[in-house]
Amino acid sequence: MSRLPPLPQPLECVLLDAGDTLLAPAPSFQGRFVAVAAAHGLPLEEAAVDAAVAAAVREAAWPSDWTDPATQRDFWTGFYRDVLAGLGHTDAGPELAEALFRAFSDPAGYRLFDDVRPALDELAAMGIKLGVVSNFEPWLEEVLALQGIADRFAAVAISGSLGVAKPDPEIFKAALAEAGAHPDATVHVGDQLVNDVEAARAVGITPVLIDRFARHPDAGGVHRVESLAGLVELVCGDGSG
Repeated sequence: MSRLPPLPQPLECVLLDAGDTLLAPAPSFQGRFVAVAAAHGLPLEEAAVDAAVAAAVREAAWPSDWTDPATQRDFWTGFYRDVLAGLGHTDAGPELAEALFRAFSDPAGYRLFDDVRPALDELAAMGIKLGVVSNFEPWLEEVLALQGIADRFAAVAISGSLGVAKPDPEIFKAALAEAGAHPDATVHVGDQLVNDVEAARAVGITPVLIDRFARHPDAGGVHRVESLAGLVELVCGDGSG
């Protein structure tokens, strides 16, 4: 195995993606998708939904305007139709896509992963600043507040509020400016190879891929963890591997 460069020393700031890094719909994205589809008479398997979602993410033409609610609704309903098409249900009606949009737009329907609070506590105890960089609607701030972690972050950069989205470097620069952090002393943690790993690296930030669902088991050239507990272990170690 090739040896990766160490994490920044000293490490000043850790930026975190939101979806599939800090939080997910309860009981899971796949579980919520299956439940909504079942309520509309369409039985699905969670593993198949996960694979179809991953494929749709890779092919998605992400909107350039993340502040307009109508644009967001059009994008997400189209995304859900693409997922359903990937599952072989090209005839699924617009009612199901709208129901999925409503289900995934409810801030009360999101939960933190179990390892999030302990990891945030440990990182903060080390004197590390924390921030969020996420392609999400503005109501992500409500989710963070409902989950009791809104006050943990020195910076919160949300595409729906800023009008710029990953992989655009400006969203990372906004987070760095708000946190008062330098890119060469910062790590960004996220689950997507382009929007998180490549985009952070392009700004001079050290990326860490979090792969909770083993979607990228063979990812090379990047620090990879399977949980935020793994991130804490990486930070506490020498950062190489």
